[in-house]
Amino acid sequence: RKATDEIDFGTLNNSVYHNNYLEFTLRIPSGWSVQDQEAQHRMASRGLAMVAGDDKNLKAALKASELQIVNLFAVFKYPLGSPVTNNPALMAVAERVAQLPGIQRGKDYLFHARKLLESGQVQVHFPTEIYTVRLGGIEFDVMDVELSGLGNPVKEKYYTTIRKGYALIFVVVY
Repeated sequence: RKATDEIDFGTLNNSVYHNNYLEFTLRIPSGWSVQDQEAQHRMASRGLAMVAGDDKNLKAALKASELQIVNLFAVFKYPLGSPVTNNPALMAVAERVAQLPGIQRGKDYLFHARKLLESGQVQVHFPTEIYTVRLGGIEFDVMDVELSGLGNPVKEKYYTTIRKGYALIFVVVY
């Protein structure tokens, strides 16, 4: 059964995103460009292909994991294709982890995410150890990531917590 059969994509109205299943609400920066589900799927597929490169086994594993993932939203400061040198983004993803009893906290999930990134074809650096912050009264474990070899260097922050058997991941890209 696909995760999208269980969890809702949420709604975005007047720059406020709300997800009933995961019980959270988030204000999106006013004027940011919201991507529809189709655009999110294309971006996710490109990202997975970039990480896997020519590794057929990694490609197959990533393809299988897509059934467990729900792309909740993706927003960019500027519309995609704008003539800018960088385009900050915020994305939210939920991945079913209920079948993985060893994943109890965000840092457990991020341990595996780090291993996946390290096994990929992109040059990756982790400038800090995983740390914890509180956002809206909820503890999130945070992993800082720096990607290179893609043209402009890219920095990401993965904010992760576990809710209702899902890893809820907010990815800030800049």
